[in-house]
Amino acid sequence: MKGKLAWLGTMGLVAGALVLAGAVDPEDTVKTEQDSLLLRMADLTFAAGEHHMGSGNCVLCHGPDPVAMQDAEGNDVSVVTHWQSTMMANSAKDPFWRAKVAHEGLVNPDYVDEIANVCTGCHAPAGHHEAHWAGDDLYSIADLEADEMGLDGVNCTSCHTINDDSLRWRFNGDLPTNEDRVIWGPFTPQVTMPMQMNVDYTPTASGHMLQSEVCAPCHSLYTHTFDLEGQPTDGVFFEQSTYLEWLNSSYPEDEVECQTCHMPRLPGGTILSDRPTWLGPNPLGQHHLVGGNAFMLKVLRDNAVALDLSASTVQFDSTIARTERMLQHHSANLLVTPLDAPTGEYAFEVEVENLAGHKFPTGYPSRLTFLEFILRDSTGTELFHSGDWTEAEGIVGRDLPFEPHWNEILTDDQVQVYEMVFADVSGTPSTVLDRAASVLKDNRIAPAGFSTEHMSYDTAAFGPAAALDADFNRFADGTEGSGSDRLTYRITPDGYTGAVTAEVTLHYLALPARWVEEMFGYAADAEAIADFQAMFNAADRTPVEVVKVWWPASAVGVSEVIAPTPGRLVPNPASDRVRVDGVDVARAWLLDSTGRIVRQFAGTQAALGIDLTDLAPGVFFVRIETRDGREHVLRGVKG
Repeated sequence: MKGKLAWLGTMGLVAGALVLAGAVDPEDTVKTEQDSLLLRMADLTFAAGEHHMGSGNCVLCHGPDPVAMQDAEGNDVSVVTHWQSTMMANSAKDPFWRAKVAHEGLVNPDYVDEIANVCTGCHAPAGHHEAHWAGDDLYSIADLEADEMGLDGVNCTSCHTINDDSLRWRFNGDLPTNEDRVIWGPFTPQVTMPMQMNVDYTPTASGHMLQSEVCAPCHSLYTHTFDLEGQPTDGVFFEQSTYLEWLNSSYPEDEVECQTCHMPRLPGGTILSDRPTWLGPNPLGQHHLVGGNAFMLKVLRDNAVALDLSASTVQFDSTIARTERMLQHHSANLLVTPLDAPTGEYAFEVEVENLAGHKFPTGYPSRLTFLEFILRDSTGTELFHSGDWTEAEGIVGRDLPFEPHWNEILTDDQVQVYEMVFADVSGTPSTVLDRAASVLKDNRIAPAGFSTEHMSYDTAAFGPAAALDADFNRFADGTEGSGSDRLTYRITPDGYTGAVTAEVTLHYLALPARWVEEMFGYAADAEAIADFQAMFNAADRTPVEVVKVWWPASAVGVSEVIAPTPGRLVPNPASDRVRVDGVDVARAWLLDSTGRIVRQFAGTQAALGIDLTDLAPGVFFVRIETRDGREHVLRGVKG
């Protein structure tokens, strides 16, 4: 923090900030839970290079302010406040990433710095590219440790200096950075002189900042395959292909970009800078930058002091909440349909629908999602349970080395796990990224519109079993692009033939214990691995519950709907349309009289009106989840 607090002298709020911090030594207060947001902002770097600058320089005008960077209710929406607690802001200090780079180097010791050089291109882009402009051939972890610019992670200038130059065909952090001191933004600035005078950048409008292509260079990633002796082969392996998955979907045609979900527009916009004071509001893509990795955000929050992170617990908690909302409201949907079966057998089709614009899960190959299916008798006693999870065992019943892709599940120890598994040159499953040579399994659920005929399919192909599954990414008529997977559960309880209820849950794991076991075997050889192992063992590794459905609807209390519940359906009875009134709904599900989910929708749609035209006359149900996390079921009648 040395030298950084001089910036606070330029702020009219510095005295108040010190009082709020409750101490005179900012070095102490910035590492406590009671510190002020301004003091934490001062802990950002003010380093400056030939083409990049540290994020501290941007706080001067785009940080928390009594007038600028506020929403209509006066809440702080400053880009730095939101960005500071994201995985992107902390990418260079991410302890798992540091451990994994160390692991890859230990496995391939002749190429330690070369491996780190590839990884820092995306995790520490400003420092990495400044070093290469200065003539360095490699940018190692040791170089990063000594470089404030690199430790700033994916900072402001890392993205806002990217030129619109064949972006969709760039990989592995190949960022075409502007070398003329231009800062790109999505709209024409009202004034340019303050930025030119303060940081020597000229803000300039360019529509590419609202396009997914600007994300492509770091979200299309391949590794060079090393053999078992640690020597490179001629092969490459696409470790991550998030942008290419989006490209092979219906989302580009529908004009849904990465920024649509990950940087949602602020209604009404905001004043973007406190200099000059007369600026009017402009659109703002909020720098939430959330994905699905709530687990690592919690590790960062809980180890912020040890990792020397600047964001506060409140900031991390806000980003974690946004991440979990992204998973639970915008990632996937479940449909459960009972099937005809002989007496004593119970059969259900479960469809998992991808709501994201890329595979679900996507990105780093440790991530997986799995189905839990519970069948109960009329007393609530479990008759069948596939996909349980425990802290000690992880996913109960999950096979070694990996669980097959299932079309039909018959026993408790069979569980549907959606994941990518790769093998080394010998065909053995591995978690060493630089030994990845082939795909053993990839049944991650494709986005809507995904096609095996698309030009990018070879970089984002399905694994062998999923490719042969007639229900995987196919509609009932066999055509591609459903963005879903259907499988059947067939259960024969011993001697039971009565009424049953089914509960189906889709869970998400960002970093399963099994994925880091191999790496932890090197803990004695690398401090970064040992440090992360301690953090991992102390962390709450409970999966995130993405979506849960019940069959029939009475399994969630529909039979007791006469009890007081928040909200009501208006009108009721209804003919072709109904809305939820009197409660703040986060998301909702329309269910028919049997409890089958007809569709899922956002809370705003529930308030505006739900289309009932595809429902038969009679009873229907709307299950709602309120903003405070509670669930209720409302009973309606269609006339």
